[in-house]
Amino acid sequence: MEITKSFSSQLFKDFSFLFSSNILKKFLGFIRELILAFLFGSSLVYASYLVLKTLTDFFSQFTFGNALQANIVPRFSKLYKENTLLNLNNIDKFSKKIIVYIFLISFLSQCLLILLLIKKFYLVLFISSFFLSVILSANFYNSLFLSIMQARGDFKKFSFSTSLNILVATLFLYPLSLMLNIIGITISRLLGVLSLSYFYIKPIVLPNSGLEVNLSSKDFNFSVIFLANSSLFTLLLARLIIGFDGSNQIAFFNYSFILLNIILTSVIFNINIIFLRKISINKSLVPLLYSTLITLIISCILYFIVSTYSFEIVNFIFNRGAFNNEDAISTAFFLRLLTPAYIVLMFSTLFFQPFFSLGINKIYKISNRFTLFLFLVLISIISYIFLKNIELVEGSFLFINLMSKLLLLISLVSLIYYIRHENK
Repeated sequence: MEITKSFSSQLFKDFSFLFSSNILKKFLGFIRELILAFLFGSSLVYASYLVLKTLTDFFSQFTFGNALQANIVPRFSKLYKENTLLNLNNIDKFSKKIIVYIFLISFLSQCLLILLLIKKFYLVLFISSFFLSVILSANFYNSLFLSIMQARGDFKKFSFSTSLNILVATLFLYPLSLMLNIIGITISRLLGVLSLSYFYIKPIVLPNSGLEVNLSSKDFNFSVIFLANSSLFTLLLARLIIGFDGSNQIAFFNYSFILLNIILTSVIFNINIIFLRKISINKSLVPLLYSTLITLIISCILYFIVSTYSFEIVNFIFNRGAFNNEDAISTAFFLRLLTPAYIVLMFSTLFFQPFFSLGINKIYKISNRFTLFLFLVLISIISYIFLKNIELVEGSFLFINLMSKLLLLISLVSLIYYIRHENK
């Protein structure tokens, strides 16, 4: 009887919308990656583009997805519980000021990377970095209101809007990349982001008679943002470390990263989004038990499949066009190395969710301590890799294996903290 009630609950319906839309988005994402592998394979110009994209992806973890969800969802879930309508006009004004700074920081950082590290393909990379920075800024704007949409419980509209984004980006990828090389990749992504903003974000920011809500920089805590996205930070830094060697190894890491990221983003993150909202409202750990069980089952299946069929999977998916058999062997090798750490990071991401539901006011002090400790360890590992001249592929996996275990430990400590403070 309890199982029947659980499966008929709103929780299951919310997950169904997110999971179904993510099946579509991940399918379209696969199409995108097939196109990119077909057109670019492991070419140096594409590897150079991936270095820039990794940097903007790193910045996006402060401005997109979990970064905003951990800060926005708990607060706005409570506001929507007490008010049926909120006026988001002031938040619209605030976000438009912030995106200018985001663009400048991103663009200047990428220019330095091109001039000091990559030192080739200048014109195409400078133009690509401009569009990547515009995309980063637009993603912050969209993600802010998408997080509010999730806090309102409108997972259906959220699912449709994010599906439109990837659909438009995929439709334009092939023709634009054929005409404009890697610049076409960035323009196709920008078209997807702008379509989401126009059709789904623009209508909800119009002034209305609801409760007027304000947002400022004080509502965002750097430590909370870092912890909320610590798993992806770890993966992106590992990818960036490999990119520093100037070879095409980052392309192989990226293809394996994409295959595993399908599991992390399509299933685990969606479970976390829903349960973060439920825990914020109901203060119960029951959803965490369900999500832990689901994650455990997925992890066991994932590890078995990758350990047994990694080359067959990569070869079947990517081996066509510019992507050759040697590329498949290298990508399968990276996929096997990356999977154990990825599984650990899935659990650490999950165990952090109750902690974030306490709200910034209750967790900012302990979050600062967690973040300071992680940064010290992170800097120590990276310094060790470069000072000891460790081969960068080996160093990258040393980094990700150590950081994933440390994050799991800290996430368990955060869960204990939640249990002790949830009713205070």
